[in-house]
This record gives sequence, structure tokens and C-alpha cells, in this order.
Amino acid sequence: MVAITNSTSLTFLKEEIDSTLGEAERQLEAWVADPSRTSELSACGEAFHQLRGIFQVLELPAAALMSEEMELVVQRMLDGEHRALLGGALSQAILLLGRYLEYVQLKNHAMPEVMVNAINELRRAAEKPLIQECHFFSVDLARDRYPPAAAASASAADVGRLARRLRHMYQVGLLGVLRGQNSQVNLKLMARALGRIDRLCGPVPTGRLWWVARAVLESMVADSMVITPARKSLLAQYDRQIKRLVYEGERALQTEPPLLMLKESIYLVSLCSVSPGFIGEVKQAYELRAGLTDAELQTEIALMAGGNGSVIRSVAASLKEELNEVKQTLDLAAQGVADTNYADVADILMRIGGTLTMVNLGREAQFIKTRAEQVRGWSANTDIESEGFQQLVDELLATENAVAGLERSFTPADDMHQQAGNSRISLYQLDDARMTVVTECRSGMSVAKRGVASFLDSSWDRMHLANLPGILASVSGGLMFLDLGRAKAVMDACRSYIEQRLLGAGADSPTRENMDTLADAITSVDYYLESMEEHKPIGESVLEIAEESMEALGFPVIRPVA
Repeated sequence: MVAITNSTSLTFLKEEIDSTLGEAERQLEAWVADPSRTSELSACGEAFHQLRGIFQVLELPAAALMSEEMELVVQRMLDGEHRALLGGALSQAILLLGRYLEYVQLKNHAMPEVMVNAINELRRAAEKPLIQECHFFSVDLARDRYPPAAAASASAADVGRLARRLRHMYQVGLLGVLRGQNSQVNLKLMARALGRIDRLCGPVPTGRLWWVARAVLESMVADSMVITPARKSLLAQYDRQIKRLVYEGERALQTEPPLLMLKESIYLVSLCSVSPGFIGEVKQAYELRAGLTDAELQTEIALMAGGNGSVIRSVAASLKEELNEVKQTLDLAAQGVADTNYADVADILMRIGGTLTMVNLGREAQFIKTRAEQVRGWSANTDIESEGFQQLVDELLATENAVAGLERSFTPADDMHQQAGNSRISLYQLDDARMTVVTECRSGMSVAKRGVASFLDSSWDRMHLANLPGILASVSGGLMFLDLGRAKAVMDACRSYIEQRLLGAGADSPTRENMDTLADAITSVDYYLESMEEHKPIGESVLEIAEESMEALGFPVIRPVA
């Protein structure tokens, strides 16, 4: 990311750049109107080549890359490929590039990240691979993990077998994320699975990926990051790496993680606003200094692209002002107060047409641009009663109505949402008692998890487990009250395991793997209840993980009869 320390250079060249972009847009439109005019399209490509050189000198990498992509698209159009699709994408790219330059002037900072989506839209139209979010991010990938990984909790020969169940845990969470179901709870579940895999693998080459990937999941949870399609793809790539562990075992342990995946993961961690635990470890190891957060990035992307409500309302207000300016000019012309310069009117109309395209009012934009070309040739004494003049007035009114509709569609919806919520408040009140029980059950499970952790940390001091059967019995009672029989059966199995295998007469010390598996079962039920508490249920798939965990411990869950 390169900061522009002297925006005077851009300001000095901005007029020439705008002129070049405007000329390129006119040449593109001329070619669209008559595809035989290939010289117009060639000149358009040369303009993009010239702009690329300018942006490289100005140290605007995103603008330079966009210009390069636009030049390549023109070449493909000249070769006869997907002309209609590429032409539309190219027109949109011209508008976004111009908006980005205005954004850079406003922010006095290059911030190339905000252009990744725009560049990818053009590459998608050209059927090219998309660039990663981290494309403009730099980091030394040769750095080692620090602190080093602890010794593996399982032998290399057992990793594949143990990773199979953990992959299922990860996939349950991933499926929920892909479906848009309570991402927070599902991401926590996935992070736990990666944490378990990390401990299974220990200090091996592939371990660096699990360490960073877990930090990514925890970052997404900590900052409630936006789950974009690119990020969903990254999460799916983690699953494919887990699959390699399952099927390749020891060989997969010695494989270095894919560098591009590692870089993308580190970039996402760098966007996290906090630094606890593994997030802090990754930031320290790769020297990720505090900078842009994901929330700030999404805000800047929306601001640059004009995608959020506040920006749309601002654009609508600007459009209304320009439309009023045109209408006032036409009123003066109708009154014969002053000679009218219709070339200036045409320039305003072209500007309005470009803005309408950016806010997806393409039909109105096309009408306005077509009318602008006609108006440009009008003389100062054009008859105001002529058909063309009246058509212009009608189209201005239609455009104004479309802008007004756009503005209303982006008015704050909070009041409507609040009214809808109030209409269902009696349901929430009826849920209060149920939610109180859910909270108490989660509190009991938190105590149980702390007891298990203390048992591990104290080298198997059973005093820390003494109260757990009673606590889990209370949790089971609460789950029965909630009519959550399947979750209750899991808690009953956990209680039986603790009573018989950990506290029973002559009980042997368990392995750490067994205790982690017990914690998996308790945590899975806790996640299930957390999703209920947030009114974003994730379904009972997460309970399958708890049941598999107890079966692995030799205490299969007896499901209640439906």
C-alpha cells in the first residue's frame, strides 16, 4: 500500500486524465453504435495504455492494474471475443476508475484494496482468474511460526484417522457459513476444529497453515468480518487441506502450505482490530502493524463504489441539483431571458448519464446520453415548442422521478424494522423464561469446561472434576425443560463418562486427546445453545459432532425416541 504524499501531482494531471477517460468512453460508445469503426476501439486501447504509464509514475498500483486490464479487454474485443459482454464491463470500469481517482484525491491515499472488487468484475467478464484480496499486500512469508508449535498430541500415523472427525466438525461449520446461518457460531466451531488439528500435527511444515488459519477464523469472529465470496472460497480451501491430512497422513504433514493461501490468510489477520491469542501471535510473527480494519475497508469500498445508502442518497442529491440546473436553463430559454449555450447543457447531461449508470439506472442513463448528443447541435434560438425540446423536458422529468425513487429505496429502514420487531414483542416476552434457562445451561457448561481445563493443567487432580456430575445433571434438567432431548442425551453421556472413567474407583489417568474429545462434546452443545440465544439457530448438525465425540470415548449417545 503506497501513500501519495504529494497529491499535487495527481491534481496537476487530473484534468488530462479525466479528458483521456472521457475521450475513451466516447470512442467506446462510437464503436458500440457501429462495430465496424475498429479504429475508434483501437484508440480507446491506446488511451488505456497511456493512462497505465501515468498511474505507474503516480504510484497508483490499483489504477495501473485496472488500466492494464482495460487495455487487454479492448484487445480481446478487437479479436472479436464476447464484444457485448466485454463492452458493458469496460464501460463500467471506466466509470469506476474515474471514481477511484476522485476518491484518492479526497483521501490523499492510494488504498488500492478498494479497487480489488472492481478489477475482479472486469476480469470475471473476461473469463480470467480473479486476483486475491491480498494482491496489493506485502509480507515476508519466509518467517517461521512463533512461538513454535507444541509437541504433537498424536503420532503421525494416527493423524489421518483423528483428523477425519475433526474435518466433519469443520465441514458442519463451513456448511453453515456457506448457507449464511449464524456465521459467528459456525466460525467458532471451525476455529475449534483447526485448533485441534494444529495440536494433532505439532511442529511440522504444514502446521504453520493451521496456526494462521485458526487466527483467521478467530479474527472473523472477533471483528464480525464480512464473509465475502472470496473469503468463503478461502475457508473451503482449508477444508481441502484437511482432506489431504485425512487421506495422505504423514506425507501431508511434511508439505509446506500453499504460499498464496498463506498470504491471503495473513492479510485477513492483518485486518483484525484486536490482537488476543493466536491473532496476536501471527501479527507479531509477521510484524503486522495496526492499520486498516475490515470494517474500515468495507466502508471505504462502499464509499468508493457508491454502494451504501448514505452515498446513494448523496449521489441522488447531486443528481437532483444537476437536473435542476438543466431545468432552470431550459426555463430561461423558454422565457427568452438569455441566449442558451446548449453545448454546456449537453455536457451536464453527459455527466448526469454517467452518474446514472453508476447507480444502476442504465435505461435512464442511455436516454439522457442520447439526448445530450442531440442537444449539443442545437442553436441558441432553438424553438421551445419543437418536439425535441418537449421530449427533453419529458425525459428530465422521468429521470428526476427515477432518482427520487432511488433515494426513497435507500432511506433508513430502521423504523420499519423496529415496527416489525415491536409487532412481535409478545413473542420475545414469551421467550424470556426459555432464554433464561438457556443462559443458565450455558453457564453450567462454562463451569464444566473450566473444570476440564483445570484438570488438565493440574496434572490430573480429580478435585477439579468433583462437582462436574452435579453441574451436568443440572444442565440436563434445563435441557429437558427446553425439550432438547438430543442435547440432553449428550450431557448425560458426558456425565456418565466423567463418573465412570474419571472419578470411578481405580480410574486411570486419561490421555489429553480423550479430554479434548470430551471438551469437543460439551463445546458443541454450548455452540448449539448459543445459536438459540442469538435467535439464529444453526440446526442439529453440530450435535452430530458431540455424539461422534462421545462415541469415540466409548460412551455412545442414546438418542431419545421421537
